[in-house]
Amino acid sequence: MLKLNIRAFFFNAQTDYLPYYKNFSFKVEADKTIFDILKMIKAQNPDFSYPNRNIILRVNGLVLTAEESINSVVGKLGTELQIDPALTYRSNNGLILNDDDFMQSFELLSEYSNEKDKAYYESLYTLHYASASFEYNHKYIGDAVLLLASRLIEQQPENEEVILNAINDEFGGISYCEYENNLFHTQEHHETINKLKNRTSSQTKASFIEKLCALAIKKRTYTLEVDTLNERKIALYLGNRELSEVISKTKEQVLQTGATFINFPTATRLSGQTLLKSNPELAYRKAGKMLLDALDHGADTLLIVESEDLEIFTTIIGKCEKVTGRPIKLDLIALCEFQKMTVLLEA
Repeated sequence: MLKLNIRAFFFNAQTDYLPYYKNFSFKVEADKTIFDILKMIKAQNPDFSYPNRNIILRVNGLVLTAEESINSVVGKLGTELQIDPALTYRSNNGLILNDDDFMQSFELLSEYSNEKDKAYYESLYTLHYASASFEYNHKYIGDAVLLLASRLIEQQPENEEVILNAINDEFGGISYCEYENNLFHTQEHHETINKLKNRTSSQTKASFIEKLCALAIKKRTYTLEVDTLNERKIALYLGNRELSEVISKTKEQVLQTGATFINFPTATRLSGQTLLKSNPELAYRKAGKMLLDALDHGADTLLIVESEDLEIFTTIIGKCEKVTGRPIKLDLIALCEFQKMTVLLEA
């Protein structure tokens, strides 16, 4: 038996002004499913709501179906679980979504789709609501229709131009996509969507340096003194990477200097790097959110694994401050530079 502590989302658009949460504790067998948990919550509190079929939801930020086993969820997320709608702002009653937008996005390409294409798109229902870009633009068309577009272009190259135009809406189209799904079972579609994004660009693909030069922003520089390391509160940014060995090694090095190691939720999330050319304003918002996340969790220093990421953030941090309306008092340092310092301390 497993003891689970659940924080569950409640909201009814007919009676509630704002969403709220209630806490529950259950002992369950590992072979039970998330659906069994939903029924147990409903039994204790009839105000809890979920759909009658095709149930998707968010558990600790990851989107999954209610068929997922408790054993796999606990194995990945632990026993402290928060249950939310797959997309909170589309909830009208608990976990029940207004999902009209899903088929509205399909209509963009329905003219070029047959029944098999429609069935393929419908199989991407969970992926659609895991699209990270919805956090920044509620009018975004979703990642699922972009995958459908790629499929259709392969099947109908003669229709490439009209298909690309259909998904390139300036208010919610592909320019808002930085693929980074929040699925419990990760799906890798970066290459497919990046190819699609390159196809929608009428210009020659800019190099990394050209992107930064085009911004015409003065880059900030930061220094880190060896003799003040022990006073620092240090976080680590990895980008869209799960590098557990790097995290554990860096944490150990930080603690050995006498400094404090800070964890923060967006440390392994993309932060606008792929949007600089197609949607710079959104790139600033995403980068600013990540930097402030580190700051608000107590960090005064952010170590950055990739040199290209460091170059981007030190160049656009002023823009990030402008769009977020907050100063970002955070020293941005290359992880390799910090590692050199720890070697000096050991000598």
